Amino acid sequence: MITYEPRSWFTLLFRWHGSVVPGIFLELIVAIGIGFLAYWMVANGYGIRGGVDFLDSQSDREDASGEIMSDHVHTMLGVPLGFLLIFRSNSAYGRYWEGRTSIGLAVRSCRELMRIIASYCEGDDEESQIERAELRRLINMLFAVARQHLELEPRLRDLSLPTMSMVTPNEARVLKRVRNRVPIVAQWFSFRLNESVRAGRFTKHDMRAIEEHIGAFVASWMAADKVAHTPLPYPYVQMLNLLLLIFVFTAPFTFANRFGGFTPAMSFLLAFALLGINAVASEIENPFGTDANDLPLDTYAQTVEEDTELILRQRDPDTEKYEKFWGRRALHQRLVREQAEQEESTQALPLAQQADTRRRGSRGRTLARSRTNSFGSLFGGRGAAPRVGSTPAAPPPPPPPPGAPAPLPPPAVESTGGLQDS
Repeated sequence: MITYEPRSWFTLLFRWHGSVVPGIFLELIVAIGIGFLAYWMVANGYGIRGGVDFLDSQSDREDASGEIMSDHVHTMLGVPLGFLLIFRSNSAYGRYWEGRTSIGLAVRSCRELMRIIASYCEGDDEESQIERAELRRLINMLFAVARQHLELEPRLRDLSLPTMSMVTPNEARVLKRVRNRVPIVAQWFSFRLNESVRAGRFTKHDMRAIEEHIGAFVASWMAADKVAHTPLPYPYVQMLNLLLLIFVFTAPFTFANRFGGFTPAMSFLLAFALLGINAVASEIENPFGTDANDLPLDTYAQTVEEDTELILRQRDPDTEKYEKFWGRRALHQRLVREQAEQEESTQALPLAQQADTRRRGSRGRTLARSRTNSFGSLFGGRGAAPRVGSTPAAPPPPPPPPGAPAPLPPPAVESTGGLQDS
């Protein structure tokens, strides 16, 4: 979006960046050329001579004398053309402000989410601060994926861009496989919120308030998505452009006799006015993208990141040190915490239940080893490989033949302090 000073006439008139003139430059050149052609035809006597039968009065016939075409056709054509041009302009302006309102509601929802989290999340210990920082990361990710969905095509939504630095590698692998990423990130946020509620950091009432703002964000994203990916109906646009080109490119033949050498200039002014209004409507009817006049979603994303950090810093002044827990570190901390909780719950059990738990654990390990041996027998008929440092057991001796004397017992070996086979 281009910011400007409304009182600076020179900048408004001669600023090329963001203007619709480059988009209609070819049509303007054609209109000027047709103006020269109409003037040449009138100057060489190719006009209407002697009146036309369908004109209403003698004065109309006298006015039309010398013109190549009658302006009555353009008068009738101007009624539907004006209706379609006004309709598209009003629709484009309404769509532009609907998109801006939707983005404003999304930014508001992000701020309210961070405010509630920073205000009502219980605990000031390290775990609680990590939890608040993680929820802030998910809020920023939610707005970032919504921004990519609105302004980029699916093939250009790259998660490795600097604006998507809050996405972890594991999350990126999941998001690459889906088209609409906003509902997925919103679900991750709800999962994380549910864990915080179960840990006692939020109440049920706080959870409902946060979920209402999540729903408001998704609703505003869907409203913006409707504007971004639902264009004006094609028949309206087709008829408008067709009538507009017919009207503009045939108009010089209706006033060439009146304006003479100024016909090319009048053709330029007429084309500039009508084609320019249509180009403005086409420019602003989809306010999401990377054009000069589109809404600055990168600015809004930066605003969300700065505002959420500022709000969270009021609760946790040193919150930036917990950014190192984002991604893999956060997952590692979660796994360590769950393992410690499981060990604590096991120690709190009675002795009989602890023995039963250990017995089931050893039984599971034995079953796993037996499955490994069975799996190894599928490849070469061998079981699991012996452990490093162990001596393989000797095969049993063959049975003695019938009638042979019994074998003598092995001699006693004195211990030398080394490892012996048992």
